[in-house]
Amino acid sequence: MKQALLIILTLLLTSCAPTLKMEQNLGDQQVSDEKLPRQVAILPFVNGTDEPEIDKLVRRTFANHFAAKNYQDLKLPVVDEKLVQFEKASGKKAAEASPQELAVALGCDGLIYGRVIDYKRVYAAVYSQFGVETEIWMVNAKTGKEVFRIKKEVRYHEGGIPTSPLSIVVTVVSTAMNLRDIQKVRLVNELSYKLTEQVPGPKSLGAEARPAIKEVLTNAAEGPFGVRKVIKAGLEGEPGLVATFDIGTFRKGVPMKEVKPGIYAGDYAVLPGDSVRDMPVTVTLSRPGGYETQWLDGSAYVTIDTTPPPRVTGVKAKGLSDRVQLQWSGITGVTDLKGYRVLRSDQPLTGYTELAVVEVPRYEEIAKVSGIARYYRVVAFDQAGNESEATDAVAAAPVSLETESLAGEIRQDRTLAGNYLVQDMVVVPRGVTLAISAGTRLRFEKDAGLAVSGRLIAKGDDEGTVEFLPAGNERWQGLVFKGASVELARARVRGAVSGLSLSETKGAVLDTQVLESGTGLSVSGVSGLEIKGCTLSGNEVGASLQGSDALLVGNSLVQNGDGITLEGFTGELRDNNIFGNTHNLASASPVHIGANFFGSERGEEMLIAGLTPALVYNARVPGGKQVAPLSDPYAGLAAAERARRGTEMVVEAGGYFRSRNFGKAVTLFEEARRATPSPEITYYLSLCYRQMGENERAVTVLKEGVEKFPREALLWKSLGMLSYETGNEAAARKELGEAVRLSPDDRQSQFVLEKVSGSKKP
Repeated sequence: MKQALLIILTLLLTSCAPTLKMEQNLGDQQVSDEKLPRQVAILPFVNGTDEPEIDKLVRRTFANHFAAKNYQDLKLPVVDEKLVQFEKASGKKAAEASPQELAVALGCDGLIYGRVIDYKRVYAAVYSQFGVETEIWMVNAKTGKEVFRIKKEVRYHEGGIPTSPLSIVVTVVSTAMNLRDIQKVRLVNELSYKLTEQVPGPKSLGAEARPAIKEVLTNAAEGPFGVRKVIKAGLEGEPGLVATFDIGTFRKGVPMKEVKPGIYAGDYAVLPGDSVRDMPVTVTLSRPGGYETQWLDGSAYVTIDTTPPPRVTGVKAKGLSDRVQLQWSGITGVTDLKGYRVLRSDQPLTGYTELAVVEVPRYEEIAKVSGIARYYRVVAFDQAGNESEATDAVAAAPVSLETESLAGEIRQDRTLAGNYLVQDMVVVPRGVTLAISAGTRLRFEKDAGLAVSGRLIAKGDDEGTVEFLPAGNERWQGLVFKGASVELARARVRGAVSGLSLSETKGAVLDTQVLESGTGLSVSGVSGLEIKGCTLSGNEVGASLQGSDALLVGNSLVQNGDGITLEGFTGELRDNNIFGNTHNLASASPVHIGANFFGSERGEEMLIAGLTPALVYNARVPGGKQVAPLSDPYAGLAAAERARRGTEMVVEAGGYFRSRNFGKAVTLFEEARRATPSPEITYYLSLCYRQMGENERAVTVLKEGVEKFPREALLWKSLGMLSYETGNEAAARKELGEAVRLSPDDRQSQFVLEKVSGSKKP
C-alpha cells in the first residue's frame, strides 16, 4: 500500500502522457426527410448508473451539440418548466405520458429520449479506465413511432485526458482546473459529439448548416470574482467565424479572439461596481449575417462580488515591555469575510507593508524596547479578495517600565498596578482582598506563585490585560485558590506548573488565556464557579475537572495534550470549542455534557473517551449547528474497500495539489487519511496546509503523524524543519534529532540540527 501511494502521488504531481481509446457504434442512420420532425424537445435523461448527476451532464452537453443540427430545438429550461406545468395539471409523471401528450404540452412534434447506461471509473496505480455509455432515440410525436436510435460508448485508458486543439487554451482559461474534472467533462463532451454526428437532420429547414462547436471550457468555477479578477472562456469549433460569450444577462457579447484556426479565447475583467450571482456562461459562434450556435456551460455559474467589507473601526495600539499589542472591533454581518491584514510602516503616511494576516480582531508583534514608534493600519478582506479602506494609522512602541518586588503575605487590602517581580509565594489570606489593575504584569520566579484564600479581583480592559508570566525559562507554581473568591477577567496566565488551581472557590473566570502550562485549569469541589470565554492552549492538560459543579461555557481548548479530563463532574460543559488537542476529552465515568465542537461531527475524529455526547456542533461556536454525532463511514468496510476508496481520494487530491488548488486537496487528503492513514498522506496534507499559510495546522498534522508512525523519519524531519522555520528551536532540536536517529544518512537534517544546536557532530 505504501509503495502504491508513493507511485500515485509521484505520477499525479508530475506531468502525464495521455492516451485515448474510442469504442463506439458507427452505424449510419438512414432516415427519410419526411419522417423527421422539425421542432424537437430533449427530455430529461434516465440515469442507469451509480454516478450522481451524470444524466444531467450528458443531457446538457448533448443539447449543446444538438443545437448545431437543422432542428428548431426548445431550450432545456423551457422544456423543464413546461414538464413541471404538465405534471401539475395532469397529475401524471412525464415518464408515464405518451409522446403525443408530451408533444402537445411542450409545443413540439419530436421528442428525444436518453438513457445513461454505464459510467465507469476504475483505478490502479493511475487511472486505468474512465468511460461512459449512452443511448438516445427520437420519436415522431405525430405518428408515435421511433425515428432512430443511437448507442455510443467512449472510454479513456491509461490515465490521460483527450488531446485536442482546445488543450492549448486550457491553461489560458484556467490554471486551477483539476485532472479529474477535465476528464469527466471532456469524456461526456466527446460522447455527445459522436452521438450528434450520427443524428440525421432535416434538409428542408435550410441549406446552410449552423456553425459547429466541438468543445467549450470556462473558469466559472473559480469564483467568486472580485475587482481585477478575470472571467475566461475558450471554444473549439468551426474556424473563421465570430465568437462571443455572455455572462447571463449581466454582460452580453464579450468578444472572443481566434487564437488559432478554430480555437477562440476571450475574457472579461471585473470592474468596480460589478455585481452578479449565479449567472451561466453562454458561448455563441456565428456566421456573419447567418446562422449561429450557442453553448451553455452548465458546469458552474459565475458570481461577481466587488463590494468590499466595511472599514475596520476601534483600532488601538499599546506598547508593552516586549511587544506592541493591537486590537480593533471585529466586523460582523459580513458572511464572506475572510480576515484582516495588519500593515506596518516606519512613517505615518507611506511605506506600509503587510505584517500579518489574522482571522481574529487582535495581533501582537514581539519587539525590543527601542523608544521608536511604528505605525499600524488594518484592512479587512473577503473571499473574493475585496479589501476595505485602510484604517487611520495608530502608533505605538515597546516601553520600559521599572519593576517592583513582591513577596510574602498580604495582610490588608491592596491594589497592584505596574510591573512586579515575584520571588516567593505571595499569600492572600481569608478576609483580605487583592485587586490588580488592567495593564499590570506580574513575573514569577521558579518557586513563586500566588496562593489565595481570600478574594482576588483582577480585570483587564481595552487598555490592557492583567498578565501572570514566568520570570525566566522555568515554570512557576501558578495561581492557587482554596476556599476563595475570584473575579478574573481578560487576564493572561502563561508558563506555570498549574495555571489556575481552584478548589472550593466561587466566582468567575472570564475571557482569560491560560497558555503553555502543565495544567491550564484545575477545578475541584462544589462552589458554582463559572468559566466563560476563556482560551486554554499549549498546555499538557487544558482543564482538569474533579468532583466539580463548575459551569464551562463558550471556552476554547485547542492544541493542548489532553483537552479536558473529567472525574465526578456534575456541572455544565457546553458551547465550547474543544479541538486540535492530542485527546480532546476523557471521562473516568459516563456523564452528561451539553453540545460542544470537537473539531468534527464524526465520532471517530472527535477524540473523546469515556462518554458519548448526544449532540455536538458541526462547526466552531458560535456559528455551528447542533447535530447528532456521525459514525465512522468506513467502519463497516473491508480493508480492501477502504484501501480502494483511499486510493481514489489520494488520486483526486494529487490532481488538485498539482494544480495548486490546495483548499480542495486538503479536503480530499483529510478524507483519505481517515479511510487509510499513511505517512505519505500525512506528509502531503501538511504540505497543503503550509502552502495555504496555516503553519499551526501543519504542525498539528505532523504531530499526529509522528505519534501514529513514530519510525517515519520523513515526518520527524518535516516537523523539525517547520519548528525551526517558525522559531521553535527547542522543538526543532528534539524532532530533528529523532529524524537523524532514524535516518543517520540524512545530511540535510544533520546540517540543520547542528545549526540549531550550535555545535557540529564530532
